[in-house]
Amino acid sequence: MADRRPFPWGWLALAAGSTAAVGGFLAARSLINDGHVPQAGILPGVGRDVTVLAIWAHPDDEITCAGTLARMAQAGAKVVLLYLTKGEAAKGTGYDRASLAKVRAAEAQAAGEVLGASAVEVLDFPDGGLLGLNPAGPKGAIAEAINRHRPQVLISFDETVGFYGHPDHVRTGVWVREVFEAAPKRGPWPRLLYQVTLPRAMVRLALKLVEAFRNNYPADPARGLPPPQIAVNISRQWAAKRALLDVHASQKAIIADVQPGYDKVPGWLYYRLFDREYFVGHRRR
Repeated sequence: MADRRPFPWGWLALAAGSTAAVGGFLAARSLINDGHVPQAGILPGVGRDVTVLAIWAHPDDEITCAGTLARMAQAGAKVVLLYLTKGEAAKGTGYDRASLAKVRAAEAQAAGEVLGASAVEVLDFPDGGLLGLNPAGPKGAIAEAINRHRPQVLISFDETVGFYGHPDHVRTGVWVREVFEAAPKRGPWPRLLYQVTLPRAMVRLALKLVEAFRNNYPADPARGLPPPQIAVNISRQWAAKRALLDVHASQKAIIADVQPGYDKVPGWLYYRLFDREYFVGHRRR
């Protein structure tokens, strides 16, 4: 049965050291997270000298698992960020498309520095137009990046809803999964794919608080995010994740939507509430 208790936002207004605040904090965290999902310090298969290729539609998509990316880089993994578009179609930024493409490409590079990535690549497929493309182009670009970087692990969106329903996210997830499965007969190819996801409780909260979810997430639960299989605790990576939000200054409005209250609560506290990033894993046979 779904938990219908109201989310206790009142704890934010209480003094951090008070008993009431601690109780409210623990209650809030229990409503957000799924305690049945196994927690890990790092994604299985990732460690020192392992190459991880994280593939996204737009600069700022890496926020979905920024703490995990930072944790892997800190553990000695080689983290590469690949964006299919420059994010030039974002609305309400105060930039024209050409200027925004340059700004967001620079923000992507800065994001890589914050996360400790070894390389950042921003491609030039059309933002908002991935759905209408011949898949051969972007899939070829993804395969080419795999051949160059030789990752053992891929990270991207799921191929069903793309985290919250953005068509570019869905296309990216579909293409990454297809390229992952279509391994060539010769040469190294990644054997692990992790897709970012959320537990049901967090989806319910997002549908109440986040406009992007309300406008795009499918009404049919069967068409929603895949159930998480593993959670990475990112409480020690809070500073990197919080700094990343400021890096994407052109996207401040959408970030305020998808990370509600992040600018009103100390980062060390915020990311002890939202202290897990969730994934579903696929192993290539």
